[in-house]
Amino acid sequence: MYLVDTNVISAGAPAKADHALVEWMDRHSDRLYISTITIAEFEDGIAKLRRERSLKRAKALTDWLETLLHLYADRVLAFDIATARIAGSFSDIARSKGRSAGFPDIAIAATAKAHGLSLLTRNVKHFTLFGLTIHDPFSSLPRA
Repeated sequence: MYLVDTNVISAGAPAKADHALVEWMDRHSDRLYISTITIAEFEDGIAKLRRERSLKRAKALTDWLETLLHLYADRVLAFDIATARIAGSFSDIARSKGRSAGFPDIAIAATAKAHGLSLLTRNVKHFTLFGLTIHDPFSSLPRA
């Protein structure tokens, strides 16, 4: 079971499709989860596109996000109190190591930890501090 980081799920977004990864995700979709933090990151990107008057791209990304939300409807994990408490400790771990992971990555890491999930991410170095099982599907696709 995997929590899919924003940079991995976006591999299926319009104009970015990594076909091998998207195929793998389709075959294993029942084992994949996303975080509400990822939804916030996509909404931030859509808002930026709208602000910059890139309305066609904003519409394509909005439509793709709606499809994603439909497909993952029961596999979107909330940032709740238990996850927030883990995030607080992860933030301190990063600070104690002189690293600034950024809130979205800390929140995604905390979500994976709270739900006992491995993390699929391209940004392995952002998450190594937190004691998670991490896999970079851009280097090699997981076995399952």
